[in-house]
Amino acid sequence: MSRKQIQELIVAWCLGIPAMIALFRIHTRFVELDMHAGGGEQNAALFPRILSWLLLLLVAGRSLGIMLPTIRGRVSEEEAVAILEKGSRTRVLQILIALSLYFFALNFIGYYVSTPIVLAVFYYILYIRKPLMLAALSVGTTLAIWFVFAVILNVVLPVGRLGLYW
Repeated sequence: MSRKQIQELIVAWCLGIPAMIALFRIHTRFVELDMHAGGGEQNAALFPRILSWLLLLLVAGRSLGIMLPTIRGRVSEEEAVAILEKGSRTRVLQILIALSLYFFALNFIGYYVSTPIVLAVFYYILYIRKPLMLAALSVGTTLAIWFVFAVILNVVLPVGRLGLYW
């Protein structure tokens, strides 16, 4: 397997890390809070569980797609595309760190405060640097997600230990 294919596998499985963290939280914290079974309002774990398994399935499929040409002996070093260049490595690492901190921040300050902050960090990492655009995208995305989950799907969003709402 070429070095570039190994880099592609690393990136693919880095995308699976949030899914694994979510599944871990569902089977520990959600069970502890009795939010893993029951009706629509109590079953806050169903949608994240479905998305996590779907993401892991896509990561596994991508991994197979990366490794299959090597197994068949049909790939050369020139055919492999490097997607983990120097600048990309830094951005991937920054996003993974921000995402990890977001999962922990949800416990303390909840969805309503932590989501716009982490989205602003994501957008900043992805080179959106105008403050007004950054704020509008972060708050707008947070409101859109809130509307879909809290209003349409009637899912209780985490408020954290501080119980902060808007």
